[in-house]
Amino acid sequence: MARTSYPSSDHNALACESQYKNKTFADQAGRATVGQTASANRIYLNPAHWKVLFRLTPSPQARAGLCMGTGAQEQSTKAESHFRKGVSILFNSLFSPITINQMTVKNRLVVPPMVTNYGNEAGEITDRHITYLEQRARGGFGLITLEATAVLRSGLGFPRQVGLWSDTQIEGLARLVRVVHHHGSKLSVQLYHAGRQTLSAVAGTQVVSASPLPCPSCKEVPVELDENAIRKLVSAFASAAERARDAGADAVEIHGAHGYLLAQFTSAYSNRRVDMYGGSLMGRLRFPLEIIAAVRRGVGADFPVIYRISARERVPGGLTLEETLTIASILKDAGVDAFHVSTGVYGSMPYIIPPFSLPNGLNVEDARAIKEHTGIPVIVAGKIPGPWMAESVVSGGRADLVAIGRPSIVDPDLPRKSASGDYNDIRPCIFCNQGCIGGLNGPEMEMSCLSNPSVGKEHDYSIHKAPVKKKVMVAGGGPAGLEAARVLALKGHSVVLCEEDDRLGGQFRIAALPPEKQPLAKLIRWQTEQCLKVGVTIRTRTKVTRDLVAEMKPDAVVVATGSKHRIPPGITVSEHSTPVMAADVLLGRVSLGQRILVMGGGATGCETADHLLQLGKEVAIIELLDEPAKDLESSQRFFLLKRLRAKGAKILTGAKIREIHEDGVSYEKDGQLHRERGFDGLVAAMGSAPEDSLATELSGMTDVYVIGDARQVRKAIEAIREGWQLALGI
Repeated sequence: MARTSYPSSDHNALACESQYKNKTFADQAGRATVGQTASANRIYLNPAHWKVLFRLTPSPQARAGLCMGTGAQEQSTKAESHFRKGVSILFNSLFSPITINQMTVKNRLVVPPMVTNYGNEAGEITDRHITYLEQRARGGFGLITLEATAVLRSGLGFPRQVGLWSDTQIEGLARLVRVVHHHGSKLSVQLYHAGRQTLSAVAGTQVVSASPLPCPSCKEVPVELDENAIRKLVSAFASAAERARDAGADAVEIHGAHGYLLAQFTSAYSNRRVDMYGGSLMGRLRFPLEIIAAVRRGVGADFPVIYRISARERVPGGLTLEETLTIASILKDAGVDAFHVSTGVYGSMPYIIPPFSLPNGLNVEDARAIKEHTGIPVIVAGKIPGPWMAESVVSGGRADLVAIGRPSIVDPDLPRKSASGDYNDIRPCIFCNQGCIGGLNGPEMEMSCLSNPSVGKEHDYSIHKAPVKKKVMVAGGGPAGLEAARVLALKGHSVVLCEEDDRLGGQFRIAALPPEKQPLAKLIRWQTEQCLKVGVTIRTRTKVTRDLVAEMKPDAVVVATGSKHRIPPGITVSEHSTPVMAADVLLGRVSLGQRILVMGGGATGCETADHLLQLGKEVAIIELLDEPAKDLESSQRFFLLKRLRAKGAKILTGAKIREIHEDGVSYEKDGQLHRERGFDGLVAAMGSAPEDSLATELSGMTDVYVIGDARQVRKAIEAIREGWQLALGI
């Protein structure tokens, strides 16, 4: 009888978890799923380690199979019941109700206002938008916030943003309210005007602001609002709030943060007026105070009014926490029921939506300060990854509610999974900003998600059992292959995933190795566990060949074999030159000297340079384009380049490499030939080419589909989406 021993001390639970995980992956290589492993090997556990094991084991059936002695099923049921009770205690504060004015919210989890651009050109809520938010209500979030609802057509920041400047927009909002209420959640409507932080092509007129100072991002010089225009805006906010109330919304949130119009008046950074709406703090606050008073008159005393505020603007001359504390006290006395605390303006955009480079809970301590200073409920936003930190924030009294923003995009069922103890099933947000922000700034101009390709498509796509069960082989265990395998198995197909390497993850696993990018590994871990949970057979160290396909006779093969790094054609490599690939450097497969030249300054090259600088190397980067890391999402790029400069990296741009020598390169810049020599190591990060030879090899044998980088080298968000879409159609 095979037997697995574990330490008896409770303090060794982590070691227990590590041993179990190692065994699981060893079994993968041996062509067995978790359930098969448990049944075959009869694992016996010290009861102190049941909690760890339940967290790592996918289903009640598999959990029952982990102990095969007398009374095993009873032991499993009792342990699971005990475990579930422990979870409810762990999240006791998070799942307690709270009342703001007359609105009682069932728990402390909030979907904050995040622009989706799922509306229509008339500013109306669409069925697509309703379906997206309904999923978050169904998943258990207590408070759903409808994002950036423009009070005037001229206040739009995106062409398909929703609005409440017309009575015709009430009906769509009322439908949204009904579906949110059906799931026991509350709906708040965020009222806003973009001010100078938009474009005239979107606003339909010249942009406006407190003063004729352009936004550093949007760059258009705005018209300074006169007193008559200000009065009309005050009336527009009040009318929009009344429409929200009439549609059945439970609260309104006035957007006074992130450098939008109200913040443009409040902050000396953007307000240089000398009339009664400028100058002193009270002058700068006059416009927001008039709006709060008008909204309160319109909706009544018993209707919750929340105010979103940037605790710090993080720009020279912008609001500091000390000034914001004074502002918060004044706004509270004016009738605000709660604050929603964030940070930044467009001039400090990377802090508004913090990427993985910034710490979790970026604004928590600022929220605590505002809560203590005002004594009213506070919602905090800003890179709170999940239930554990959220519980800590609420139970520690640092905020009353927690806005789970991007994680709610990735997994709408986060509250339900947290409450039931299935937190290992929560799909992780890696804070890459590629879809939620990059999608808005991309050609489609709408929110999407790298980790969850179904975001925004919930209305049109869902996973259903296939009419005919097929045997499908997936060649390649990167993010595209794993996503395809997971969805194929959910559709009822028999799926075998083969990976040539001894580990899963492909290029995405390597991408998680540079400094501050470790969150990427969470997604590969989740994809792997979910594949095992739904019955995918994973075979590592297994290369798919024509012979293997002939032996297994699948109905279809999905080629997800990724790409290979290369030195582009046209570059001469001298006889004694030995450049190494960036992936080999990150994987620790090569040793390098002290002075390193990284050839290629895109994302891969700059992140490899960051890694080498952390090891104490002297690094220079040479890049063909006019700027380094242009292929990175803007917030990631901001912090990466900031680190490279701080660590002394030398970056040469606009340089075309002609020849690679033993100790450097010859390159062309501005029509002149130059040399850069004297390096002890050369690292190539000059792009990749699809590895699609398997598709040609299998031609005529079975149905073959090529996805991800094997089809075309792109970003992970596109590869994962392609795997998901393909699997839905098989």
